[in-house]
Amino acid sequence: MTGPYSQNPQRAQTSTSHATARPEGSRMMSAVRELSGAEVLVVDRDVRVQQGMTQLLSAAGLHVTCVPGPLKALEQVGHRFYSVVVVDLDTPEPNAGLVTVEEVRELSPSSMVVVLTPRKSFEDSVAAVRAGAVDVIWKSPQSVAHLKDRILDAAGRSVDKRQVGSVLEEVKATHDSLLRRFMDTERRIVDLEDKLTARGLGEGSPSGSGQLPETLRMLVVDRDPTLTAALKAHRVQGLEIELALSGGQALDRTTSGPVHIALIAHDLPDLPGAMVARSIKTQRPDIVALGFSPPPGGKVEILASRGATPVLDPFDHADQLVARFSDIVDAAHQKLKERRYTQSFRDRHYDFLRRYVELKIKIDRALGS
Repeated sequence: MTGPYSQNPQRAQTSTSHATARPEGSRMMSAVRELSGAEVLVVDRDVRVQQGMTQLLSAAGLHVTCVPGPLKALEQVGHRFYSVVVVDLDTPEPNAGLVTVEEVRELSPSSMVVVLTPRKSFEDSVAAVRAGAVDVIWKSPQSVAHLKDRILDAAGRSVDKRQVGSVLEEVKATHDSLLRRFMDTERRIVDLEDKLTARGLGEGSPSGSGQLPETLRMLVVDRDPTLTAALKAHRVQGLEIELALSGGQALDRTTSGPVHIALIAHDLPDLPGAMVARSIKTQRPDIVALGFSPPPGGKVEILASRGATPVLDPFDHADQLVARFSDIVDAAHQKLKERRYTQSFRDRHYDFLRRYVELKIKIDRALGS
């Protein structure tokens, strides 16, 4: 008897009855109405099969496109979404359809792939399902009604999957927006608390004394003390400058006490400056890290995970850097404030944040499945 193979590769077998696979009349009509216009791609080199599939599926309200081989199929899938892709196992040659199934699934994870096979083969069925097919059906005149039912069922699952995916994408966007708004509100609360604290301590208290230091510390990492001496000579208010003569000294200094700005020479006696900067940022993400090559003809750039942003190019004398200190100090203060906001949010809303992360992981997994 003709029939489909099981979708489970461990239980693949021929079926002698199609009764369990066919929807009831009213259910069938409802499904056809819901799927009207759904796109189906047929990949088969046999023109007679293409014509028969077009006639069969068009009568069910599906829009059918036929192509003779995998190259055309992948081109179609790359430009249009198909709810179902029907792949002949032996197009363009025996078992070549397995590769087509894999490539279609990679290009369009929401498309359901149904494989047609001219052979009753357990091995073919298992291989097709492992490649990503949701159904494997024997090419036979007796299987026509069953084939139509299975394609309609697959189209329904594809539509459902896309709808669920769309809802999850919307939930994810709303979820992220809610967290941002929540954190913005928390920032305003922290700022108000800092202002109230400052008023309570008197007019002499620094704005936002809520844990922002009055004096920032800059660590210059350079084998040559000349630039450090020149910067110190300017006596910038609110900024203390000290020197580390090597990368090792810099790492020790940043782990043993507060450092807010690190100015790191590219050329150090022990470690590459870029490595020192990465290590410092790993230990203390709130530090503003700058890399430099010495004047004259040098340059200064802000170092971040996404790359380097030029600050001075060319860097010819210390006065140029001093003139940019206000911007650098503002950046350091902003880093400290962001760290304070984040810490305050975690302290006050740890359970919410934990549930948020757990739900985000679940949504990402569902969208990636």
